[in-house]
Amino acid sequence: MDTKDCTILKTLAEENNITYAARRLFMTQPALSERIKKLEKEFNCPIINRQARGVEFTYQGQRLVRYAEDLLNSYTSVRQELLAMGSEPRGTLNLGCSNVFAKYHIPPHILSTFKEAYPHIDIIMYTGLSYKLYHDFLEGRLHAAIIRGAHTWTESKEHIWSEPFCFFNKTPCAVEDLPRLPYIHYQTDPNLQQTIDDWWYSHYSQPPMRTIEVNDIDTCMKLVNQGLGFTILTQSCGNDYPNLFKETLKDLDGHIMTRDTWMYTRNSALESKPVQAFYSFMKTWADTKV
Repeated sequence: MDTKDCTILKTLAEENNITYAARRLFMTQPALSERIKKLEKEFNCPIINRQARGVEFTYQGQRLVRYAEDLLNSYTSVRQELLAMGSEPRGTLNLGCSNVFAKYHIPPHILSTFKEAYPHIDIIMYTGLSYKLYHDFLEGRLHAAIIRGAHTWTESKEHIWSEPFCFFNKTPCAVEDLPRLPYIHYQTDPNLQQTIDDWWYSHYSQPPMRTIEVNDIDTCMKLVNQGLGFTILTQSCGNDYPNLFKETLKDLDGHIMTRDTWMYTRNSALESKPVQAFYSFMKTWADTKV
């Protein structure tokens, strides 16, 4: 059992689902299942029980997960301590990043440039809905989090990005037409949903004609592109569909509705060279976007 096995066990315990764990680990499902089988053979005991909606760890498996987490924590602590002894920033950064920002900004514009400047810093990036990542950040599982929406965080934070809300439709339409059109609802985090609901009910007296609900932005935009209805998302969500009709949302005073992205970290985390380097890098990047 090595550190990769420990990471596999920890991730599977967090997801309780082979498919989702394999996706996070950038592995195929068969490869992940085979790795679990080898561990079961090594320790001569069952580790997981497969169920209809995921997996459940056995008593032996739960004990092995605790051991794996302790081993990973010890390994990471020693590795970062030794790497930090050099003059060049080295170590690992656990970063949380919202789905939208990760898809449209992190891969092409940020990580590649950061890795060129700091080749000895390893980044482990977790993506997801902002409110879930913020919870992980508060519980100490992330060194830094780039998430959408403002939170009452009293330590280090930096405004990174702002973009308008838009409604997207296959064909041109007026904002007054929306209550009469089928609505494709993307199930997002509660804070964002509240913002959309506030806008809607400040303009219309009836609820949207909701016909389809999805929990994936790509699926949502594909359905809009097929002409099955309109949706309300932020502007960058339509980057892959330039031919769709879109219009920015405005409040009753005529101001454009926007969604802000912030970077959060702890003051104590900035004592770490990898966190300090990334925080400064992102602050500079944000300043160029103003």
